[in-house]
Amino acid sequence: MGKQVRGANVRLIGLTEATYGTPSGTPTALILPFVQNNLKSDQTRDQDETISGYRGMSRSIAGNRSVAGTVQINAAPQTIGYWLKHILGAPSSTTTTGVTTHVFGVAFDGATALPPGMTLEEDMGADFTAASRYVRYSGVRVAQAQFSLSPSGFLQVTSTLAGSAYSKSSTPIDATPNDTGHAAFSTLTAALVFGAGSLVLDPTKLDFTFSNNLDEDTYVIGGNGARGDLPEGMLAVSGTVEALLKDDALLAAALSDTDTSLLLTLQNGTGAGTDGNEQLQINIPALVFGVSTPTVPGPKGLRLTAPFTAHRTSGEIGVTATLKTPIATIE
Repeated sequence: MGKQVRGANVRLIGLTEATYGTPSGTPTALILPFVQNNLKSDQTRDQDETISGYRGMSRSIAGNRSVAGTVQINAAPQTIGYWLKHILGAPSSTTTTGVTTHVFGVAFDGATALPPGMTLEEDMGADFTAASRYVRYSGVRVAQAQFSLSPSGFLQVTSTLAGSAYSKSSTPIDATPNDTGHAAFSTLTAALVFGAGSLVLDPTKLDFTFSNNLDEDTYVIGGNGARGDLPEGMLAVSGTVEALLKDDALLAAALSDTDTSLLLTLQNGTGAGTDGNEQLQINIPALVFGVSTPTVPGPKGLRLTAPFTAHRTSGEIGVTATLKTPIATIE
């Protein structure tokens, strides 16, 4: 018997596909540090209910295959660009004196649209059975990504993934993946601005979700049980903000049915974009709060949680993520 696999020793790498479900012939992969990786494969078993004079059923056959699950990360400037590329779309990038500014936005097609998909591969470690050491998932796309921010800790990003196919291998898809490191953004110095400063809050918690509304019902005849594609739908952005109830600022916004905005800034060091001084900004320029009023659960200080949804005003929705980093290329 071999040694039990330790989760701490499992490495995850990712690469962007040029064609849905097909890794590049000369793949360039990136090591993706994670907190939890719950991505897994599954396959239905189709029962033959033919009556043959016995109570027992005939042997089932393999049916549709599925790849699904979540990957949770603490957002770090070294790898958050990879995830943003698959959550929003490929970035527009400009480089000045060694600092590259990557702007991730939303487009249906063109160079800044969502990539066709990604391939993810788990390395179970040198002690695992050699023939199955590498577990590979292809045709993977981000169905939705939830961002969670608290007063201390890290910006947690949990991506819900769906994919097409899976396989195992004795050899890695890329024997020398890029290792850009990991130094996650701290939320202690996060800046959260609503309404360009016109809505002043004492927020205690922020959660928001980008949903790509993937069409997952895309199994095709002759496809060996795999999805033929995972086309994205309309981007839906929603969330909640919780704040100390000191005045009626959030209450008034929640009851007014008027537009406001959200700008979240995280940075290491100075935020100038050099090594150790990276910056991430997430901008939701048009959102509206849903109606919410406070409750009194006990004698302690009150808080108010208000839901919101984002929308476009003219043209495409203006949601963007801007990453300033010394890394010139997002894999």
